Amino acid sequence: MSTSIIKWVGRCLVLLAFSGALYSCNKTFDKLPDNALDYSEVYRDVNDADAAIFGIYGQLIGLSKQYIILNELRGDLMDVTDRSDKYLKQLNQETSSQDNPYADPRPFYKVIMNCNDALYNFKLMLKTNRLTQADFDLRYSAVGAIRSWIYFQLGIQYGKIPYVTDPLADVNAVKNQANYPRIEFPALLDTLANFTESLPYKHPFPAGASLVTSIDGYSTEKFFVPIDCFLGDLYLWKGDYTEAARHYHFMMNYADYLYPSMNSEQFYETYKIAYTGNIENDNWKNIFAQPYGERYSNYEIMWDLPFDDNFAPGNPFIQLFYNQPNGYLLKPSQLIVDRWDHQIRTDSTPGDFRGEGASYKLVAGQPVVNKFSSNFDPLSPFEKSDKWILYRAATLHFHYSECAIMDGRTTLAYGLMNKGIRTAFNPLELSGSDDVTDWEQSFGAPYDFDARQGDYPYYRGHWYRNTGINQRVSVPSEIIDSAKYYDTTVLPRQFLTAASEDSLKNDMMDDLLGYSAMELAFEGNRWPDLLRVAMRREKHKPGSGVAFLQEKISAKFKAGGRPDLAASVSGRLANPKNWFLPFNWD
Repeated sequence: MSTSIIKWVGRCLVLLAFSGALYSCNKTFDKLPDNALDYSEVYRDVNDADAAIFGIYGQLIGLSKQYIILNELRGDLMDVTDRSDKYLKQLNQETSSQDNPYADPRPFYKVIMNCNDALYNFKLMLKTNRLTQADFDLRYSAVGAIRSWIYFQLGIQYGKIPYVTDPLADVNAVKNQANYPRIEFPALLDTLANFTESLPYKHPFPAGASLVTSIDGYSTEKFFVPIDCFLGDLYLWKGDYTEAARHYHFMMNYADYLYPSMNSEQFYETYKIAYTGNIENDNWKNIFAQPYGERYSNYEIMWDLPFDDNFAPGNPFIQLFYNQPNGYLLKPSQLIVDRWDHQIRTDSTPGDFRGEGASYKLVAGQPVVNKFSSNFDPLSPFEKSDKWILYRAATLHFHYSECAIMDGRTTLAYGLMNKGIRTAFNPLELSGSDDVTDWEQSFGAPYDFDARQGDYPYYRGHWYRNTGINQRVSVPSEIIDSAKYYDTTVLPRQFLTAASEDSLKNDMMDDLLGYSAMELAFEGNRWPDLLRVAMRREKHKPGSGVAFLQEKISAKFKAGGRPDLAASVSGRLANPKNWFLPFNWD
């Protein structure tokens, strides 16, 4: 980022806060004016450092449209419409031309270059006593984490990318492969994990820190990457499931960290998928429909950023999804609509609370993605304020459950995804006893949870309210009961061959992906989840990952009545190299 941009950001952020105008003004301020300030005049104190951070996070909002398109349209839950341009149709069919704007890596690298500048200058500020060590730790971690997260997204999409940490004045220098060679995705994961682990502050920022403030009525508490969740995701992709689970476990018990001297029963909701009437059943849609910072959705939301009508870049999802003139470019796939509509709830009533009226709705007879436009009123077309949810408790629980499955803790995964821990470890079913003293809980860190509930004597474990992702919205369980007897922490393990053990894990993962489709659709998780499972299976048994991904993606076209596209897309996916987009810079 040029000195003039830094000068401008430091000044304009006082007025515009997290506006993201930095994203739209790169070209305007490319040329240094003669009277530009140098770095030392811009990064003067902690307030300037904070302004740079909020500028970067404001710039991140500008990536929201590209992030959702790449992570959802390439999966099985989102589809094109008759109004989609050729570039969206390319991505939908697992291909991309060199001029496809949605597959352009440069917007991501522009943010990365600003991160590199800030990280470089934070070190200088620490060295010259313009930042205290404590102030440096928080700010370096905030920017370092977002840089790692952006690189992670690039790795998922392109597979092989340049990893640049130098503060470059010209982002186009990145394309020089002699100076910045492209590294393969596995090596990138190692690099990102090592760097992110080295960050001096990895937990959510404490109350009272100057970064945790209010800007134009928006609390910044959840602006920042939840670093423990992100580290968990990195280790999940690396195949280190126990280490991933350790990071996830910390965040699932975050209420105990927040309130160590208080009875955590009072704070059961925080990231625990517990039974609170404000999120269960028909109220599930409140996660998305309630205003930014609303109390009960905050029990679920871990990372989100606001779209505000008064600040650039604005909410891009109204035009992208809403059925109105010059809009409706993408829609829910018929596959996911059918899955929601065909659910029968536990009370024998039809439909899924997360389907019509929640994740999608009908506008002029057409299905519309509703999660990012639930507050939009076409009678007030200029009011588009909303929130971009990047990580929430359900995402955390699904990723943790995946670790549990791969580590053989299948009963725990079964409970978290279905009816809760206490039900999964039910003593009547497992031992024939109603004594809960040694049951209704799992053992062995990082897979230990106490969900016991007893009245004689009165006892409540910290997880006794856990209700499970499906039970929260009254979706019946589907995972085979025999999975419970694979978990050696429940009963002595019955004899299973390696083949049947692998088959059981695959069956449970298939169910997890089915459940996560209904829960997390359109939020930016689908293509990464499918790709991760495909890569794992392909590595374990060549051809199995190809078959898995072909089946998942072709199902979208078959459900939409386009078998010809199902065949052609399956043909492209037969080559794992085509699972990644071409890294086209020019």
